[in-house]
Amino acid sequence: MRLIRKGSPDSRTYFLEMTMTRINATLAPLAFLAVAVLPVHGADMKDMPDMKHTPDMKMDGGKIAADQGHRGQGTVNSVDAKAGKVNLTHGPIATLKWPGMTMDFAVSDKQALAKLKTGQKVAFKVAEQTKGQFVITEIAPVK
Repeated sequence: MRLIRKGSPDSRTYFLEMTMTRINATLAPLAFLAVAVLPVHGADMKDMPDMKHTPDMKMDGGKIAADQGHRGQGTVNSVDAKAGKVNLTHGPIATLKWPGMTMDFAVSDKQALAKLKTGQKVAFKVAEQTKGQFVITEIAPVK
């Protein structure tokens, strides 16, 4: 610590330097903690309220190429043709290692939704559009 005479130009500079050092020493750890505890939100399926999440469920699209798709069967719960979405309760999809669950899907061909009715059994193909975002590329009633 250096000795500074009260009232000298150096005393004011020293005071400001020490104040800034104290502020930085306090704010830096607080800023780090704030960032560390913020939840990370992705726009993926785990944010869907009706989906039963299981810890071992893979969200990486499995080993099949996205253009090939993954086949599933389920029951239509609701259709939102305006938004281009369908809510399905589907059985397990082995290629994705998904258990059976209820969830909303976007549909790439919105015209296909016109053929669907609530309670109807359907077969569908789903592909990963972006990481964690799955879209139905084919859907048709099961006879």
